[in-house]
Order: sequence, then C-alpha cells, then structure tokens
Amino acid sequence: MSRRRRDPGRPWLVLAVLCSGFFLIILDTTMVNAAIPAMLRDLGAGLGQALWVVNSYILACAVFLITAGRLGDRFGPKRMYLTGLLIFTVASGLCGLSGSADELTALRAVQGLGAALLTPQTSAFIAVLFPPERRGTAFGVWSGVIGLSAVAGPLAGGALVAVAGWEWIFLVNVPVGLVALVLAAVVVPDHRPLIRHRWDLPGTLLATCGLATLSYGLLEYRRPATGDLAGSATLLSLGAGTALLLAFVIQQRTNHDEPLVPHVLYGQRDFVPAAAIGAGVYFAVTGTALPLLLYLQDVLGNTPLAAAQVTAPSAFTVGLVAVVVGRLSNGPRARPLLVTGLLVYAAGLALTAACARPGMNAWRLLPAMLVTDAGIGCTLAPAAKIALGGIAPAVTASASGVLNTARQVGGVLGSAVVGALLRARLATELRSRARAAAPELPPPLRTLFTDTVTHAPGDGITPPSTPTGVDPAQADHFHTLADAVFRHAFVHAWRTTLVLPIGVLLLCCLLSRRLSAGDATPSTPPRRGRHVRRPGRHAAGRPVNCPCSHP
Repeated sequence: MSRRRRDPGRPWLVLAVLCSGFFLIILDTTMVNAAIPAMLRDLGAGLGQALWVVNSYILACAVFLITAGRLGDRFGPKRMYLTGLLIFTVASGLCGLSGSADELTALRAVQGLGAALLTPQTSAFIAVLFPPERRGTAFGVWSGVIGLSAVAGPLAGGALVAVAGWEWIFLVNVPVGLVALVLAAVVVPDHRPLIRHRWDLPGTLLATCGLATLSYGLLEYRRPATGDLAGSATLLSLGAGTALLLAFVIQQRTNHDEPLVPHVLYGQRDFVPAAAIGAGVYFAVTGTALPLLLYLQDVLGNTPLAAAQVTAPSAFTVGLVAVVVGRLSNGPRARPLLVTGLLVYAAGLALTAACARPGMNAWRLLPAMLVTDAGIGCTLAPAAKIALGGIAPAVTASASGVLNTARQVGGVLGSAVVGALLRARLATELRSRARAAAPELPPPLRTLFTDTVTHAPGDGITPPSTPTGVDPAQADHFHTLADAVFRHAFVHAWRTTLVLPIGVLLLCCLLSRRLSAGDATPSTPPRRGRHVRRPGRHAAGRPVNCPCSHP
C-alpha cells in the first residue's frame, strides 16, 4: 500500500505549508498596490516611478520563472522553494529600509527573483502529491490563496500605512517569512526527480535576456520620452527583446536534447491555449488593480484603510469562488467553468465602468466589484487544472514555470499597456476639460489654471494643488474647480481604459474553443539524461520518505 493511502492527510498538510509561502508573496503584491498613493507622496515620485516599484517585481518574476521551473526539475522543488522564500524574506527587510524610489525598485526586483524561484514549485507539488481526480480540488485551494491574499493584503497594507508607515508592508514579511521557512524545511518532502536533467544554457540566456529586454521596453514605452535618444532606446529594446524571444523559440524547437521548455508541452493540446488564457486574465487583473485604488483614494478621497475595507468583501469573493469552482473543475466541467468566469469577469468590468462617478459613495461600487472578482475566482483553478492536467509529473515544475511566466508576462503587458492608455486618456481629458472650465475664472487666472491642471503632480494622477500667488479671494474657487476637473477627467479616462481589458477577456473566450472537453491523459516525456538512483532512498520506484508519485 502506498504512503498516500496510509497517511491521506499528509498531502493536504504539505499543501498548506507550501501555500503559506505562496500566500506571503501574493500578499506582498496586494499590500504594495494599496500603499502606492502613500509612496507617491512620501518619496516624491511620479506615476512612472511608482509603477516601476510594482512592475520591477513582476518583471523579475516573469524573467526567471521558466528557469526556476527547470531548476525545480533538476535540483528538486523543495530546495528551490526554500531558496526562493529565503531570498524573498531578506529582500523584504531591505525594502523596508530603503530611502528612495530607485533603491526600492532595485530591491523589489530581488524580491521578484525569490518569488520566481518559489512559485512554480507550489503548483508542481500539487501534480505529485495528488492523483488526477483530486487535483482540481487542490488547485482550487491553491487558487483560493490568491483570493485570501486579495482580502488580507489591502486591509493589512491600509492598516500598516495608517499606523506605522508604508515601510512596514515590507518589514512585516521578515518574521512571517522565517516561520514559513522553518515549516517548509520540516514538513515538505524532499521530492527529487529520478532523471537528472541536463542544463540548456543557450535557452536560459535567450529566454532571460529576451523577456527582460522586451518587458523593459514595454514598461518604458508608457512614459513620456525625454528626448529622441530615450525614444530610440525604448524602440531598440522592444525590437531586441522580440528578436531574442524569436531566437529562443527557434532554439527550443531545434534542440532535441534537453530544451528549457520540454518538447512534451508542445504536444499537449490544452497547455498552450490555457497558458495564453492565463496571460489574458492576468493582463486584466494587473492592468486594472492600480487604477481602481487610485480612483478609490485620490478621486473619492478615501484613506488607504477605508479603500481596503471597500475592496475586502469583493476580494473575499475571489477566494471563496476559487475554492468552490476548484472542487467542481474535476473532469469535463473545467472548460465551461472557465468560459463562464471569463464572461462574468468582463461583465463585471463593464458594470464597474458604468457605475463609476466622481463624487459617489465608494460602497455603491461594491456590487460591480463583487461580479468582477467572482469572475476572477471562477477562472483561476480551471485554467491551472486544464493547463497542467495532462502533464507528466517529471516535467510539472517546468510546465508550471512556463505557465506562470505566461501569467506574469500578461501582468507586465497589462500594467504597461493599460497604464500607457490611462495616462494618454487622462492627459487628453485634463487638457480639454481645463480649457472648458477656465472661463469660469477671471482672465488673469485662466492660463495659470490650465497649466496647473494639465501639469498635475505625480504624472497627472494626483489632484492638483493651488499654486502660490493666487488671490486669496479666488483661491477656494480655483481649488474647487481644479479638483472637479481632475475627478471628472480621471473617471472618464478610466472608463474608456477599461475597454481594453474587457476586449482581452472576450478574446480569451474565443481562444477557449481550442480547449478539449475533458481531462487530458498525462503523457510520458522521453527519458533523456542520466538515471540516478540513490541506494537506500527508493523502494519499488518510490522514495521511502516521500508521498509523491514518480513517473
């Protein structure tokens, strides 16, 4: 009898411990988003610098995820999980001590490296801890962690910013990370593949450099160019990144030894479209997160904690729906559940755009947010289950790395493209509305009013302040008019910007038609490389102290 049957509760205990570290890295992302407006004021940064604080983490995570998945296949997922959690914890402490936006951006990239090493190992363990008929439930729990962090992150971030300052959203990770590190070292089994994989150095270099260069170009493209040289460098980065990734694809398809992306993944009908759908979902999730918080705080005037209280009920919906849908996504129901989630998510964003008003009570937006987050929760587990359901355990870490890379690249694209569109639309709206409102002021103040509104601090995403030198008798009217112009301009720009992620989600619905109707049968990858059996560690092809299945 297998160890799994003798000890049926242990896989769930292992999953709980693994999810504690996964929860920590997702929690940090949501807490940072909640603290961005406070960082803007404290560090004197604009929207471009603030978004780099967010996106340097996403960028580093996206760049190293494929490599991290392959490292898990080579050295074992537990080792990579512990290494990633340790790097993340140390970097979090250093982030809390940083004194400038540039320093914080660099340290956030180190955090992203730690998250990249950890993330693919969590979903890879699901494939080896649970039989196929129970993986949907396990992926539901794994996806529910994302929803739980979406609830706890803004609340914890808002409370920490209000009570102790934004630095503590990083410092709090240190003790929590150390506890999670000890638990993982003690509880998680040291599962190691029976096959020692070779290392694809050319593929690693091409993937890493290509993703880094392309992502950098996308993130810089949304910022106003400071000159011809800056604009040329951005275009060169985009072109070079695209060329490197094309070279990576060619190198992987012609590498018949041990490619970074195993060839067995190309033969899985569902893997590529499911990964693309995951990228589309993360495009929408990441692209819409920061504008929503800016709307709640800078437009509606809520504190970070008050804004977090508004988002908490809908964010809780993500976790609840993800767990329930995860239990339902075992078998042929995964695809219809995924399509339903995509449509509900798109409808929720459309409802949010229709309901948003400049001076509304934030709680009136809650029904639209509940619909939106229910759609998100309905997509997470089915997408992961469909993508990894037919993957053999020997390459699950690599497959998980590719899947999470697609998601993170989708997040980078969402943040960059939606951010660029929001900035462009906001600049246009501010200019036109400022000119329309200027005649309400005396002629000497009209030009000053237009310049003040169109050159608002923080790249135009924070309310403008009344400049010095304005007649005190006109100062209140000047400020009220400028504030009204900003709020109306932001809401209108945000509404039109939401059309883009809605369109991406609808395209994902069309792409879902390529998915199979039922569960895929795990395929067995070609056994290349040296077979390594350690005396005393295995009996009948199974590690003595590990409940994991081996191919």
